[in-house]
Amino acid sequence: MTGDLTGDPVRLAIAICPLAAYLALIGFINLRRGPFITSGGRDALALSIGLSGLAMIGPLALMMPSWSISVYGPYAWLMMLTLYFLMVAFFILTRRPRIVAYNTTIKHLRPLLREVADGLDPAARWAGESLFLPTLQLHLVMEEDYGTRNVLIKSVGPRQDFTGWRQLELALAQIVRQHEKLSINPYGIFLVAVGIFMLLSVCIQVYLHGDFVSLFLHEFYLDV
Repeated sequence: MTGDLTGDPVRLAIAICPLAAYLALIGFINLRRGPFITSGGRDALALSIGLSGLAMIGPLALMMPSWSISVYGPYAWLMMLTLYFLMVAFFILTRRPRIVAYNTTIKHLRPLLREVADGLDPAARWAGESLFLPTLQLHLVMEEDYGTRNVLIKSVGPRQDFTGWRQLELALAQIVRQHEKLSINPYGIFLVAVGIFMLLSVCIQVYLHGDFVSLFLHEFYLDV
């Protein structure tokens, strides 16, 4: 499945569709009037799914043994995708905990985080954009991406309580639903437009090249 994508609707669809769906999903999240809270693990998993098509026609196809399709058929690709997501799971589990807040700013999120922190740990202490919750064994810092209007809440140091991070995420997700809404994020419009454009481009290529199903089966059963 390696090679030039030009004129090959099967590989083009495999590469582009997951990524386009990911961009459209993130775009719709950013078009919400209120913030959207998720964990860094789920955010990384969504990105890995979006990139899975590119991985499939690229490194996974290059690593595929030449005899595997004839022996295992389409299950060979299933095994390669399993390997890919095992690597993703290892990456997520070895990263320090974090929380991603879409469609918000530090100015809007900080008082909400302060309210949550005071409720979870009366001994919580602030130092600039850094927050320390000694009872929950959490130490974090807020970083804002001004271009996308998203905020990343990152852990500081390796000694963190994962249960405390989960409590913080749930409490923060609950409190953001109860406060004033923000204006629509223009970044979301851009992402949705790019995602839809990519999907339409794939649909046009599939339509122009005729029998997509036959080409798809040929790629998976005969070509490596």
